[in-house]
Amino acid sequence: MIEVREEGAHLADPAVLIRCAEQGGTRGVLRGVDLALRLGHTKVVVDLGAREAADADLLSVLHRSGKRVRAAGGRLALVCSDSRLRRLFDITLLSRTLAVYETKEEALGG
Repeated sequence: MIEVREEGAHLADPAVLIRCAEQGGTRGVLRGVDLALRLGHTKVVVDLGAREAADADLLSVLHRSGKRVRAAGGRLALVCSDSRLRRLFDITLLSRTLAVYETKEEALGG
């Protein structure tokens, strides 16, 4: 299940939060990013929840989505509480182009 909602509506530039379920999520991330950009939002946070692994499809979607959001003048951040998955983002160098946070609050404030 993907949940897309606006966070921090009191802020001048609220973020769109995309919550990914444990399984799948690539189509939902793509749809969520598309919707956010069409609505003019450029601050997008993808919450990976309790996910402990990511396949090549998800890594590719996150990379491409980050490029699209940056091209629109914004930023895409990830929420990832699993240290092994955060290490995967470091190994694949995704953490150089996407901000990776341990909590949703850090990502929304970052």
